[in-house]
Order: sequence, then C-alpha cells, then structure tokens
Amino acid sequence: MPTGDERVRMESDEIGLEQAYGVETPDDNRRLYAKWAATYEARFVDARRYRYPRAIAELFDTVVPTHGIAEVADIGTGTGLVGLYLTALRPHLVVDGFDIAPEMLAMAAQKRRSAGTPCYRSLYERDLTQAVLDTNAPFDAVISAGTFTHGHLGPEALSNIVPLARPGGHFVIGANAEHFEMKQFDRHLQQLVDGGAISAPTYERIQVYEVGSPHFGDQAVVSLFQRV
Repeated sequence: MPTGDERVRMESDEIGLEQAYGVETPDDNRRLYAKWAATYEARFVDARRYRYPRAIAELFDTVVPTHGIAEVADIGTGTGLVGLYLTALRPHLVVDGFDIAPEMLAMAAQKRRSAGTPCYRSLYERDLTQAVLDTNAPFDAVISAGTFTHGHLGPEALSNIVPLARPGGHFVIGANAEHFEMKQFDRHLQQLVDGGAISAPTYERIQVYEVGSPHFGDQAVVSLFQRV
C-alpha cells in the first residue's frame, strides 16, 4: 500500500493540461493548484518545455518602455515564473502577484532575484473573477501569462484588472489562442475601448511551448494596450 507521500506523488503525476482545462469554478481552481503547486515546475514546466512565462516577459521587455515603468502587477502569478524572468530582464522593477491559490503563491514567495532579494514585493490571494481591491494599485503595468485560458479566466475578467493600472499604464495580457477566439476576447476589448477605458489594442502571437514539446504549436494571443 502506498504511503501518504507516495499517494501525493501519484495524484500529482495525474495532473496535466486536461485537468487544468477541465476546471469550472474558482473552487475547482483552488483544489487543482493546491495539489499541483509542489510539482508544477518539475512535472509540467520543465517536463513539457513550457516557455510561456519567459516568452511574455521577453515581449514585455520589448514593447513596454523603461521610462516611467517601476511597479508591475502579475495576474495569475502561479509559482512566480513571470516575476522571475521579468526581474531578471529589468532588475529595478517592483512586482506584486495575484493568484487564487495560496499554495502557488507560497512557491512564488520563494523566487529570488540574482541579488538574493525576493522577486515579489507583495503576493495577494485573489479571485480574479471579482473586483481586485486593497492592493498597491495603481501600477505602471500589468502582465499575465497562463490564466486567461480554458477553465480559468474569460474575457469578462478584463474589466476587473483594468483598474489596477494608472492612466497610461501598459497591459501585456496573454490568452490561450483557442480560448481567445472562442470567447471573443477582441469583442470584449473593443467594448472597453468604446467605453473609454483602454486604448485600441494590438496583438502579438507567441509560442507557449519549446520545440520538442508534445504541445509545441500551441500559441497565446497577447493583447497590448494602455489604460486611458
């Protein structure tokens, strides 16, 4: 009979994209990531050659100006890989993280910059399907990778994160490409434009997985815009 630790490892082995995409409610997300947090990077990020956090950090560094950008909100922080890559590219940035799962945030709290200091200033346990309050907002920029996807956040959540940025603040928001099209993210973004909340977005596509991954070819659509 397997021990308690062995049972945990067996449960973790069974977690993957199918389970992640199959969640339906915030409580489902909490339960999934409570089980997945400890093995997420080794058994998914490394094993599946998941490059999304690094890719979106590199895109941020390319498209967002350095002047006037000091504080960044990371939406759907997970284990903190976006913050790790982002602060490696721009060591001066102050990054706060937002995620529904405290177990994932606990992993993010362990991420360190090259100088040995934490990658994140503050980490907030938040249900991003609701308004995000009592934080260090407004931020100069908002970034997200991996949370606007099947079973997680839909385009309706965009209106909850726009208030996190100051006027003129930059957004680099990735969404699974299939999810983006199925849920008509572009239509929701246009509604925010029409309502005077954001500038007209532009879009970039990035590969989510490295060459050699069984999921290579999956893409994310990254929406780039500013708060008005």
